[in-house]
This record gives sequence, C-alpha cells and structure tokens, in this order.
Amino acid sequence: MPKRIWYKKLKRKFCFVFLLLFTLPAFAQTTKVEELLKELKPKLPDTTRMRIYQQLTTAYASVDQDKKYYYAVRYKAIAEKLKVDTLVVEAYIDMGGTHAIKTKMDSALFYFAKGYETAKKIKYERGMARALASMGYVYEKIDNDREAIDKYKEALRLYKKIKYAKGINQCYINIGGIYHDLGEYKVSQTYDLLALESYKKIGHEPGIASALFSLGGGCLELGEYEKAINYFQESLEIRERIGDINGIALARWGLARVDIKKGAFAKALPNLEIALKHDIELKNTFHESAVLISFARAYVGLKQYKKAREYAERAYENSKKMESLSMRSKAVWMYMKIEEAQNNFEGAYKYQNAFIELTDSIKSEEKLKHLVLTEFNRVSSENEGLVKDNKIIATKNTSYVKTIFITSVILLFVVILLVLYYKRNLEKKATNLLLEKQKDEISEINKELEMLNEELTTQMEITAVQNSELEQLNKVKNKFFSIVSHDLRSPLQTLKMLFGLYREGQLNESELNSLLARLEDTIYTTSVFLDNLLEWSKSQLDGMTVRPLSFDVREVVKTNIHLHQSAIKAKELRVNMNIDQSVLVYADPNMINVVVRNLISNAVKFCNAEDSITISATEKGEKVKICINDSGPGIASRDIEKLFSLEHTITTSVTGEKGHQIGLVLCKDMVEQNDGKISVESILGEGTTFCIYLPKG
Repeated sequence: MPKRIWYKKLKRKFCFVFLLLFTLPAFAQTTKVEELLKELKPKLPDTTRMRIYQQLTTAYASVDQDKKYYYAVRYKAIAEKLKVDTLVVEAYIDMGGTHAIKTKMDSALFYFAKGYETAKKIKYERGMARALASMGYVYEKIDNDREAIDKYKEALRLYKKIKYAKGINQCYINIGGIYHDLGEYKVSQTYDLLALESYKKIGHEPGIASALFSLGGGCLELGEYEKAINYFQESLEIRERIGDINGIALARWGLARVDIKKGAFAKALPNLEIALKHDIELKNTFHESAVLISFARAYVGLKQYKKAREYAERAYENSKKMESLSMRSKAVWMYMKIEEAQNNFEGAYKYQNAFIELTDSIKSEEKLKHLVLTEFNRVSSENEGLVKDNKIIATKNTSYVKTIFITSVILLFVVILLVLYYKRNLEKKATNLLLEKQKDEISEINKELEMLNEELTTQMEITAVQNSELEQLNKVKNKFFSIVSHDLRSPLQTLKMLFGLYREGQLNESELNSLLARLEDTIYTTSVFLDNLLEWSKSQLDGMTVRPLSFDVREVVKTNIHLHQSAIKAKELRVNMNIDQSVLVYADPNMINVVVRNLISNAVKFCNAEDSITISATEKGEKVKICINDSGPGIASRDIEKLFSLEHTITTSVTGEKGHQIGLVLCKDMVEQNDGKISVESILGEGTTFCIYLPKG
C-alpha cells in the first residue's frame, strides 16, 4: 500500500514552513505582528517602511498567507526603488513561499526561479541557495524526486560555501527525507547523521530532535527496532525539555509504531493516547488522522474490531474535512484490513474497490500536476522569447523616433537657411528645389515607418487572440482528460480484477454471474456518461449547430420513458405523464431528446424503490415549461449551486449508481443554445424537480 505515499505527504506537512522560512511559533508571530503594525506611521522614510514590511512578511508566515504575500509585494517595490537587490531576491522567495503553502506550485516555481535569477545576477549566494532549496521543495511536492535532489544538493553546496549552518542542516534533512521516501533507508540515514552532527555542533536542540526523529523512522523501516526506540526516545526527551508539543506528539507516535511493528499492540496504546491529545490540542488534523490509523492497527492486532472501526471512521471523517485523498485512501485501506481480519471477504472486496478508485484519483492528480508544470515551463520559455522580441522592437522604435526628431530639426534648419539664401541670392533656387525633393523623400520614409508600426500592432493583436484561444482549448482538454481518467478507468479496473479472480479460481461461475449482474448498471451508467462526455467535448471544441423545428413534446417524453422501462420496472416506480397532445415546442428535437433523456435517467437513478416520477408540460405565454419531478431523496442546497458546472463531484444513488455532472452541464448548454433555460428545486427527503423552458411551437 500506499504507506510510502501517505507517509511522504505527512512528513512534508510538518517540515515545509521550517524549510522555507525558519519561522517562530504562531502565537509569538501574532504578538510580533501587533507590535510591527503599531510602528507603521503615515509618514516614514522608505528604508524604515521597507524594514517593517519585511518583518511583517516574516511574522505573517505562520498566521496569514494572504497578508504575507501583500507585505512581500510592498517591500519588494520599495527595494526596487532603492535598488536594494538582495531584498528584491528575498521578496521573490517570500512570494513564492506563499503560493507553495497554498499548493499553487506553478506560481511558486515561477517566483522562486525569478528570485534565483536575480540573486545570480548580483552574486548573492545565500539568496541563490534559499531559492534553490525552495525549488527543491516544489519538485519534491510534485513527486519529481530526482530534480528535487539536484536542487537541494546545489543549495547545500552554496550553503557550505558561505558556512550557513541552518541551511546546511535543513538540506541534509530534506535530501535524507527523499531517499527515505524512495526506500533508500541506508542513504537516508547517512544524510540524517550528517544533520545530527551539524546540529550538535551549533547546539540547536529543535534541529537535533528533528534529525533523531528522521533516524528513528529509517531504523523502523529497516527493522532495527531497538535503534529506532533509542532515537525516538532521545528525540522525545529533547522535545519535552524545550516544550515542543508538536514534536512530543511525533516522537510518541514513532514509539507506538515500533510497538505495533513488534506486535506489542497494548503497549502502543498509551503513547498513541498522548500523541492524539496533543494533536487535538494543536488542531493538527493531518497528524491526528495518522495517529487514529495507528490506533486502528493496534486494535486490529488486539482483535477489538469495533474499536478499530471507530478510530478508522474518525480518520475518514478528518480526511473529508481536509479534502485529503491520500489520508482517505489510508482509512479505506484500514476498513479493508478490519474486514479481512474478521473473514468478511465480501466487505473487504467492496473496500478494495473503493481503495483502488481513490489510488487512481491520486495518480490522476499527480499526472495533472506534471502536465501543469510542463505547460508552465513551456509558457515561461515562450514569454521570455516574447519579452526579448518586445525589447528589440522597443529599441527599434526608439531609434526611429530619434531619427525622425533629428530629421525634423535638420529640416527646420534647412528652411531657415533657404529663406536667408533666397533673400541673398536668387541664384540659389536650384539648391532649394533639391532640398524640397529631399523633404519629400523623408516624408515617404515616415509613411513607411507608420505602416511598419501598424503591422507590428496588428501582429501583436493577432498573437493575443491566438493565446486566448489556446488557453481556452487547453482548459477544455484538461477538463476532458481529468474526467475520463477518473471515471472510465475505475469500471475497467474492476472488470479486470473480477475476471482475474475468476481465472485464478477464487470465484465460481455462480458468484461471477452475481457480481456481473451488479456491474451491469455500472457499465450502463458509464456508457451514458461516455455519450454525454463526447457530446459535451464536441460542443466545446466544434460548437453546437442548432436546427430548430416544431415538434410534439409528448412523443419525445414517451420515447424516453420507453427507453428506461426496464430500470423503472426493476425499481417498481410509478411514472405519470401529464402532457396534452397539442403541446409543441420550437427547438432542435435531437438536442431536446438528449436533455429529456438525461433528466429522466437521473430521476430513475436516484429514486428509491416504489417512488414516483411525474413529467408535465404546460404553456406559459411564449414559452413551454417541461418539468420532471421525482419523490427521491433530494439534493442538498450546497450541491445545487454546483450542479451545472464541472466543479460538482460525482454523486452516488442509494443503489450504488453513479451520477456524473457532465450530463447536467450538457443539458444546460443545449437548452441555452435553443433560447431556453433550465432550473432545479429540491428539498432533502422530499424529492427534486428539474424544469426547462423552451420557445412555444
């Protein structure tokens, strides 16, 4: 499993702020913010204001990321004005750090790279090292471990050159952490030991405790349990001495994990209790969830399955609050292990499918991050080229302006000379004619220059339009790939697993037939989803062609009720159609057929057995109102706002059928293309009504 994925994310969760900023605790920062804000006065020298803004940036680092970014921009502007280049570098890195904490990795990498290039120009080695270490974190976050190691090692080289101990030690810890994640525990320990020795030399107790914890984690993975216990115990003693509650929770959790590995499940419980108490006190939800999972593992070992289930459920609820797929997959994996321990293989199979689906989602997110980073690098490269081209054009334009100005001065001087020469000597007339000819030639040159400027302006406008179109196409592509990778892969993976179990003899033919019957609805739902997805992507890429006609609504509804008749009978639903024969609409019949089919399909899908569905059509002035009402479970108000956008998550009916928001997005697009609109009303527990309004035939 997945231990490497979720443990890696956990480790990163706790070391990032220290990596970038070496900040103080949040409560100390809040006090510092209040003191600095009092120092801000309306009229202050730029140097003083710049110093306060920089200190506010550091103080807000663990309090408010938006304000940290705001003050970083402010002190960067003053630093550029005063030409304090080192602070410009620091501001770029602070701005990138804000984006990194918000997981906007493309923006973070942009600012870190700007900081590095600026530091390199002025040979500011500490700034170069800090920018490289920050870029290493970004690459580590998007799982490009090789690039992350290269950046950390280059930062380490610079930190050693300038003899900056904190930077050196943190690079050791980060490089060791990556090798730990890659399973290279011996290599990881080498870097952790270097960090430990270095921290001991400068007497930095928090750093010593951090290095000891990392060493304990490596020994645990290598099965060296006694060494792991010693390292965790030493780390705990330091954390308790300096009053680091977060560190105490980590060390206690490490000791408990060793006991669980050794099978001493009851012995692990007291340490887990202390760790959980501190995490709840600090509101550290992510590590709290990790401790809850360890509780569940311990109680499985003690065969107290009810308690194990309770702790796993608490971890699952936390994962939903944090929107963490990795922690959710760990909780589902724990559900599966609990069911396996009780020999409930059907339940274990259900959770195994859910776990596979979550793992696929995590992989899809990681692939999307790589795509975004690649696209970011490409766009950055293109932007640099455009900047160079713009500089060349600007230089040429400046040269042209100077030429025109000089020429104008010369012309004025020539005119004065002509007047003087004309008064003095009429014989200079031939010379005057020659000068007039030169003036005409210069005028022609000016016209040519104006034409060139117009051509350049036109080309820039065309380029802007093309960039806008490419950006729109790229958004559609990303949405398309994201939906396809998530929603088509899971059913195929389930079928593959099912046939594999049958081939290996773990399922007999009767069990196979039973499971295939359950999968029939999933395949039908996926087929409907694929039809909708292709229709939607075609409309986004090629545009919709509307061919309106007058047609009878009743015939469209009857056809689609007949299409869903098997599902209606299976659920014993009551379907009522209140439509007069004479109700006509003026719209594209094929598009409206797709809309009605999707709305009836959703009503059937989310109804409970023996519920009712009512389809009505009435004339309202120049419009026809078509409503599909069901007495199903209804929709929460917070979800209604997102029904017609791709931000809406996949929903599941009471029978396990999935609902894909792409169908409703397609319905909205098609109704609006036919000069209509769509609305929805729903009350939880009482049902849902979708209404479409179309021009009357």
